This record gives sequence, C-alpha cells and structure tokens, in this order.
Amino acid sequence: MPLLITFRAARVALTVTLLCVIAACSREQQDWRSAEGADTIEAYGQFLERHPDSELATQARARLAQLSEDRDWQRAESADSAEGYRHFLAQHPSGKWAQEARIRLENFSLGPAPPKVPSMSAAATPALTASAPAAPAVAPPPAPPVATETRPSAARAAATRLVGSSPGGYGVQLGAFSSEAGATNEWHQLTTRFGSELHGLSPLVVSADTPAGHLFRLQAQVADEAHARAICESLRKRSQACVPVLPR
Repeated sequence: MPLLITFRAARVALTVTLLCVIAACSREQQDWRSAEGADTIEAYGQFLERHPDSELATQARARLAQLSEDRDWQRAESADSAEGYRHFLAQHPSGKWAQEARIRLENFSLGPAPPKVPSMSAAATPALTASAPAAPAVAPPPAPPVATETRPSAARAAATRLVGSSPGGYGVQLGAFSSEAGATNEWHQLTTRFGSELHGLSPLVVSADTPAGHLFRLQAQVADEAHARAICESLRKRSQACVPVLPR
C-alpha cells in the first residue's frame, strides 16, 4: 500500500511539473508573439526581462540592437551634422548605417550640402494690378525651331577612371561614395547641372582606405591651384560641395 501511494504521488508530481513547463513555454511564446507584433525597443526589452535565458533571447537581442541603431540613425540624419554622425559611429561602429555615416562625415569636409528649395505657393506670388483694362492677348508668332546640340559635352562624355590612389597634381573633389557606381552616377548628374564649370574635365574615382572606411572619392584633375579654387568657388556659390585637391 505505501508503495502504491508513493507511485501515485510521483505521478502527480510529474504531471504538475509537466503542466508548469507547458504553461511557462506557452507564456514565453505568447510574450514573443507580442514582442514581434509590436516590434519596438520597449517590447523586446520587456521580453528579455521576463525571459533572459530563453532560446529566443539571442534573436530578441539582435532585433533590439537593430531597432536601437535605426533610431539613432534617424536622430543623426535629422541633426545632419558632423558631430551627430561622429556620435552615431561611436555607438554603432560596425552597424548597418556605419558606412553611410562615414561617407557623410567625410563629405562635410567638402562644404555645405545643397539647400532644400521651398516650394513656391500661390499665396507667395505677388498679385499684379492694373489701372486700366488689359488689352486682349495676342498670340505671338511661332518662333522658328532652334537647333539643339546633340553631341554631349566633353565633361559628360568623358568616362570615369578608377585609380587606386590620387595621381597627384591639382584637382577638385566633388564627393565620396560607398561604390564606384555611385561616384560615376554623381559625375553624370553634376555635368548636367554644372556643365560650364566642369567642361573639359576628366573624372577620376579614387579608391581609398580612410579612417572613415573604404570610400570612392569623385575627383577631377585641373591645371593648377588657381583653377581648382575658382571651380570650387563657383560651385559653392551654387550650393554644390567642392574642395580643392592639392599636391602632397
């Protein structure tokens, strides 16, 4: 009889233990689904507080780190300052946005970025008044067709050339990018916007390992320092970043 009681007690204890394990697993899964559904820093933080030893803890920490980096990147982008990007890199030196932060930090040495142009509203347009009734509008005769230049400018036609280091001499630097393709695309856009300033220049994409990481610098060689400074001065007046490159 005592043996039977002991066996029954063991079965009850085992059943209770299994029920507790099932309940704990069920609670953990519920909390994980809640954290995934919310997908916020706070939700994953609460999950880790409740289940620090869970098999899902590693996944929760990884997602928490990514959300924290995304939040800090949004703050750095909003501030858009060298100090803001340095602070971001100090917190996330190897994160998803680290390379972009290094590129933007280097580009701060080139001068101010183009300002945002506000849209012109109808309210801001001055109203025209007249003291006498306006004469009926007469359609002007059609202008003769003007022949357009179909041959691309020398600056646009020139193909970018990738080099391992700056070839020396004088030049201008127009930006830094995470890829050669990014630098090449920027050159085509700049020659469209600033054809007169960049006319006759041959672009170079300089591949460089810098404290900011591996970058591709968009440069163009010029004859002398005066030419380099004149180009950059003209571009900066039009809100385009530029810095003279001088011989080392």
